Amino acid sequence: MSHQNIAIVRNAAPYDFGGGERFPVFLAETLKNQGFSPTIIARSKKLVEFAKENQIPIIKGWWWSKQQWSGVNNLLIPIYAIWQCILFLYYVSLFSKLKVGVVHIQSKDDFIAATHAAKLLNIRVIWTDHADLKHIWRNLSIWYKNPIGKMVYRAALRADVITVVSNSELQLVTNNLPVNSKVRSRLTVVYNGVIDRSQEYPSQPSRLFTYLVASRLVTDKGINEVLAAFKRLSEEFKDIELQIIGDGPEEDNFKKKAANLEHVSLLGHQTQPLSFMGNADVFVHPTYHEGFSVALVEASMMSLPIIATSVGGNVEIIKHNKTGFLVAAQSSNELFMAMKILFENDPLRKTLAENARQQYLEKFQFDVIVKDRFIPLYRGTS
Repeated sequence: MSHQNIAIVRNAAPYDFGGGERFPVFLAETLKNQGFSPTIIARSKKLVEFAKENQIPIIKGWWWSKQQWSGVNNLLIPIYAIWQCILFLYYVSLFSKLKVGVVHIQSKDDFIAATHAAKLLNIRVIWTDHADLKHIWRNLSIWYKNPIGKMVYRAALRADVITVVSNSELQLVTNNLPVNSKVRSRLTVVYNGVIDRSQEYPSQPSRLFTYLVASRLVTDKGINEVLAAFKRLSEEFKDIELQIIGDGPEEDNFKKKAANLEHVSLLGHQTQPLSFMGNADVFVHPTYHEGFSVALVEASMMSLPIIATSVGGNVEIIKHNKTGFLVAAQSSNELFMAMKILFENDPLRKTLAENARQQYLEKFQFDVIVKDRFIPLYRGTS
């Protein structure tokens, strides 16, 4: 088996298409440019389409849409165990066929089956946690709770390295681990990054001052708050607009709330959000929680002034009043004030944008992250 052949495994719910779903494609593209032969294995339709658009080899894998196993669903755990056995055999066959030397796993069911399959074949295993393990490993010390989390934990003991996307996530994950757990020594922080495509999407500002949100459409992404803040703002200023790209299970609800607001557009799922960033004046990220936002890194790469909530990994990307504004989560008033300040203060917008771009160049260029962090992990030299 060749360590140049790398299997990247990622699955997610059908409506999910954020940084965790784009990451495998960015990773595969960068690895190809550095002489590796990556193959993505995924069931996510959006991820499959995105990979094909970027000419990345992808195999449509197996994924079970049932992901809720708590409460009374625990009675169905024997069925889940059978599913894991089937998935294990599938991965044994697939990894053998692909002759991979490294398997890079990024989703819950695959953490179990793909890890055990890879280790049977003596393949090196890297995990990347896209802010899931803090939930998966709850109640590990209570014997009758969270049996699937315990399966993932046992698989983690066989992984060679587990990367998490921010120091905030590292703390949340380790909080759920036993003090003497061997898994702790496998954990390391590797920030996500993005490939620099700023030159491909030159700025083309519209006649309206544009605030842009790129997010899954659910309540805890702060969509209600940004709509409320924009409503207040539009009562003072007329030449402004709010664009929201993304979809999700609450999309229809937010469309109803936005229907009576002038210059608010819900644009749905977009595989290339950078074209919208190129036309925006301010990027807004009002989420209630965040592991690490690739969208914030993309906005920095595109030299946009940013407003983000001071939660999770956001504070590791945005430095208040230097690379953007940080506001309290669930506060439409603080969002409104920040949006108003940046509308009125052109020199401040320019300074924040320049600083954000410089920080991207220093910390979040993905080709550098892959070369300096992931490839050494694949080779076992770091």
